[in-house]
Amino acid sequence: MNRIGTKLMIEDEESTLHFPLISLQLISKDDTWMPTDRKKWVVRSCAEPLVRIRMKLITATILACAILLSFSCPLWSAESNVENTIKQFINVVAGKDRKALAHLVSYPLQRRAPLSSIDNPGQFLEVYDEIIDEKIIMAISTSRASSDWSEMGWRGIMFQNGLLWLDEEGKITAINYETEKGKRKRAELIKADRSNVNNSLRNFAEPVLEWETTKFRIRIDRLTDNKFRYSAWPVNKKTTEQPDLVLRNGSITFDGSGGNHHYDFESGPYHYRCIVNVIGAEMNPPGELQVTRLDKVVLSQPVVKVITGR
Repeated sequence: MNRIGTKLMIEDEESTLHFPLISLQLISKDDTWMPTDRKKWVVRSCAEPLVRIRMKLITATILACAILLSFSCPLWSAESNVENTIKQFINVVAGKDRKALAHLVSYPLQRRAPLSSIDNPGQFLEVYDEIIDEKIIMAISTSRASSDWSEMGWRGIMFQNGLLWLDEEGKITAINYETEKGKRKRAELIKADRSNVNNSLRNFAEPVLEWETTKFRIRIDRLTDNKFRYSAWPVNKKTTEQPDLVLRNGSITFDGSGGNHHYDFESGPYHYRCIVNVIGAEMNPPGELQVTRLDKVVLSQPVVKVITGR
């Protein structure tokens, strides 16, 4: 031992672990220190281990910064496969290949009521002009993957502010765009739809949805005052018959930008909620009816069939 009072480090040569010694006191250079477990220890200056510790801290800091930057950088720098998926979709739309686009749809493709859903590529081609026109072709063809498209986690890939949605495979899951031809077709269907409901329900601005659960047939209409009306029948009855329940003054709430939303209606202590799943996991039902009484769920039924709407 050459110096007295120097900060020391104990090194276990068997385990290569280093322990700083702060409280070790040496009275003279002839003093020795032995551990009780008879392992061979070496006492030496801690200057070299301190250098190692500093290097490890610097390395850890650099690694932490790299991780933080990976979360803050745009997706395109780390997930080039998503950008490639979008570019491939853009190329198909720009090429105006109707058949190719028809095979880039995740079926069934739901549309605004009373327009029927599209169940296969053949149906898509039949109503192509009601869904796609030059305006949306130009918007998609001139879009940039890095600025006009956003990866939204489990909801998929969003174009602009939800005008169109793709899944991770680059297939269309939702279109929230109406062509002029689609608008005219929908107006005609709304007019005709009034003859399909009971006389007491014909005063509406537009139908929103018609569902079947295991027990009920449910219809929601938007009224002229922008409120919503809930009508319900036993599932074995037709909508032309008198409904068992009618609730008015309903409201709509959107759950984020993915399109998922729900309608709420009140009847005394009972609260009726119709949940619409537009974007979600493949195993989710298209919708759900929930009834609560004083915040306690008394009924919950998934939608087993969508007649119109979503």
